[in-house]
Amino acid sequence: MKENEIYEDEIDLFDLLDKLNKQKKLIIGITAISTILAIITSLMIPKVYKAEVFFEVPIININNINNINNVINISEIQEVIKSYPELKNIKILPIKNSPVMGKIEIESKSPENAKKELETAINIINNDILSKKREEVSQKLNLRQNLINKAILEINSKNQIIYDPTKVVDLLTEKEQIEKWLKNPNWILPTSEIQLLPDPRRPKPLIYTAIGFIGGLFLGIFIALLKDAIQNRKRENV
Repeated sequence: MKENEIYEDEIDLFDLLDKLNKQKKLIIGITAISTILAIITSLMIPKVYKAEVFFEVPIININNINNINNVINISEIQEVIKSYPELKNIKILPIKNSPVMGKIEIESKSPENAKKELETAINIINNDILSKKREEVSQKLNLRQNLINKAILEINSKNQIIYDPTKVVDLLTEKEQIEKWLKNPNWILPTSEIQLLPDPRRPKPLIYTAIGFIGGLFLGIFIALLKDAIQNRKRENV
């Protein structure tokens, strides 16, 4: 019985292959048309290029002003740019395991446009977005800077014996960070050159061609079997 079942399965398989062989022109035609359409589609779709740059947000360790450590965080920038239509193509991605490092990506119709739009986006973020917050932070930093200067001046004028020199070092380090940001009050500080990817991000002609070929092949097989079944049904009804 097992031999008969195997034999019948083989007969069914050969029968299926025979049916497909009879309809091979139909299958090849459908596969070819589908592949050609996929290639044409991939050539007609506008190419999209990507530019990206890595950045960091400024960090200032401030102990006595509402416990502020970061001037701004990446998630705050991500949230704010949603209300700017001109930045709709921008993606701001945080770097894993780093609260202050991130990457900006933008896609455009050419590498040159992508670079220009990315530079414009950084300029908008640094100069237009969160202007109110910039004023608020600048006021607090100026206040803190004055307090640090006063504390250092008081120590020098009174020739006080410094029992904890690390405290003065911390104050000087904090002052240096504050002065650095006040001279260049930006939210995004690029840490690398803008990178342009030479190959278009999409479309991918090879992927489109493969999808068209495989899809056309399966469609051709399906139509061929359907056609054969319809023809058999007509013969039985005659």
